[in-house]
Amino acid sequence: MKKHFTLAGLAMLSLFSLMVKAQSTFSDFSSGKEGWVIIGSNATYSPGFSAAGGNPGGYIYAYYDSIPEAKWVYSAPSGFTGNKIGAYNHSLSFDLMLLVNDVQFNDPDVILTGGGYQLVYDLKTDTINGWQSYTLILNENAGWHVTDLNGIAPTADIMKAVLTNLEHLQIRGKYSSTGLSSALDNVYLSMSQSFSTFDTDYEGWRIFGDAQGGTGMPNYHSTGGHPGGYLSAVDDVTGGTWYWQAPGKFLGNMSSVYGQNLRFEIKQSGLNDQYDNYDVVLQGPSFNLVYNTPNNPDTTWTGYSIVMSENAGWHRDDTLGPVPSHAEFMEVISNLQMLLIRGEFISGPDSGCLDNVSLGSILGIPVCDNPPRDQMTIYPNPASDKAIARFYVRQSGYYTISIINGQGEICRGQKIVFCSNGVQEIALPINAMPSGIYTCIISNPLQTFTGRLIIVQRE
Repeated sequence: MKKHFTLAGLAMLSLFSLMVKAQSTFSDFSSGKEGWVIIGSNATYSPGFSAAGGNPGGYIYAYYDSIPEAKWVYSAPSGFTGNKIGAYNHSLSFDLMLLVNDVQFNDPDVILTGGGYQLVYDLKTDTINGWQSYTLILNENAGWHVTDLNGIAPTADIMKAVLTNLEHLQIRGKYSSTGLSSALDNVYLSMSQSFSTFDTDYEGWRIFGDAQGGTGMPNYHSTGGHPGGYLSAVDDVTGGTWYWQAPGKFLGNMSSVYGQNLRFEIKQSGLNDQYDNYDVVLQGPSFNLVYNTPNNPDTTWTGYSIVMSENAGWHRDDTLGPVPSHAEFMEVISNLQMLLIRGEFISGPDSGCLDNVSLGSILGIPVCDNPPRDQMTIYPNPASDKAIARFYVRQSGYYTISIINGQGEICRGQKIVFCSNGVQEIALPINAMPSGIYTCIISNPLQTFTGRLIIVQRE
């Protein structure tokens, strides 16, 4: 029986090297308490630590009877405070687990203090038993309140003032008067650009749906990607389609990427008994945008480049739904709440892999003007280890990238990438290639683009 992803499920819930740990702040408690403390009205306490049982790995916790306070919070260490303006329009995410045997009382669940203001947030769903993941967008339209839960929504200036001089980041730990315990894991304050090359770790990506035994955590591999590290996941075969779920640095106000590209590379374990489904889902505040590529990935790395605009093949809520208007498309990407990339393509047991995800312009290379129709621009040119081909696709489809040396030989093998209609920016596979003059050909049966590429290796 073919499995199908339902949008109701949403309610329930390498380009270039990027050192994510240096650009974001997070605690996964793999090495201990990592400086977190518990703060009550009268005193400061030390949480407990467990090296196993988290989501996954280590986590911190507290038993209510060990802290003689009516209310208390987990308080972040100094790495989460100071000037965090880079987190504006990105997100704060964390995993929370409660054991509760009483009615939960209402109180701010997350508190940000700084710049003379206090911002509070009320989680939309109660946490009870099991690990539950939360992602909070850090802008003035995302549900924050000034001072208390009855306060006004912050202005952009207030939100930026708090993040510019963030003094405290606190996550509520006590939810009822007689509850048993609470636990915290995977706190992630995202400030990095929207790129994931997985060269150092899993970069906050999760599994949405029936894979990885319900843990929500992918497998990380430091080698074997395209190139470098990559993620993999194994289907639980319990029904439904599983997806790769993007972390906070891909969410929030992403209006700046309009007209640019969502890129990723995936591969699957087999090609038999495939079925159709939504390949990319963008969740907005009131409806979703979905995209279905014409072909599924191969058992080798298959690239995709999808233009972020209303006329590039997106539909509202279903692939048979209406094409979104410009205003509708902007409504979703201006408050992007979830980004899902399909990981499963086979009815029955399977596994999938993910690498090189980017949303927007290529990191470190300036965007040039739009190319003329049927022409390709390569920049920078000459290049050393990075080069981008920019061209206009008239009709969505798969394109073959070939880099040919002066002897007419194809270098590095051919690369296949899916492109939706519109302006494309594709990273060319030139890293560590010898100096020389090459010909780059990007083609499919409908269009062919040819350009000269000069590679000059640094001394």
